[in-house]
Amino acid sequence: MGSFFSSPLSQQPPYVFDMTESEREEVEEQEDGIFRAFHACNLAICESMYRQNALAKIEEEKFKVYRRYWSGVVEKLKEKYPQWTSKDILNLRFHYEAVTEDYKYLLHFCALDELLELFQVDCSPEQRRTMFEAADTHQCSAINFEGFLEVMNNMNIRTPVLRPAGIEENRDEIMVALSDVAEAHPFTQMSFGLF
Repeated sequence: MGSFFSSPLSQQPPYVFDMTESEREEVEEQEDGIFRAFHACNLAICESMYRQNALAKIEEEKFKVYRRYWSGVVEKLKEKYPQWTSKDILNLRFHYEAVTEDYKYLLHFCALDELLELFQVDCSPEQRRTMFEAADTHQCSAINFEGFLEVMNNMNIRTPVLRPAGIEENRDEIMVALSDVAEAHPFTQMSFGLF
């Protein structure tokens, strides 16, 4: 049971004690270079994650304001993007929220790529990546809602923009009402029968 063929190693690995001083220093320099490269990579990842988390907190608060004052936000966006109607902008927001809600309202390239496939945009992956990186002004490998609208504008998506499946017509009114009740005084909440 369990017999294995084994053959002796043709060359044994060099041991630290069998090396000369110069060989040992050369190996240590190589290891130091590898460790420095790993350290630089880890620092870059940590820095990017820190920027993403900071931006995510800002975007989450911004979306609360967007929902509450959506009509004013739409007017500003219509000035910037005159080819879209207010309904197009609302549907783009719904698409953005559906994809980014789990990621604290930041859109990563993979999710953007899926959305562009949904919108049937004829662009190469390299062009998509270039436009994504141009919209990533915070240098954190993710874009916010304004960056998303900028990319959609640059891609010349066709209008009208369709509403994503499963979104009710009166979703904004419901969200504002729930937000008002959640932020209300406890006595007001009791009058709504929440307790």
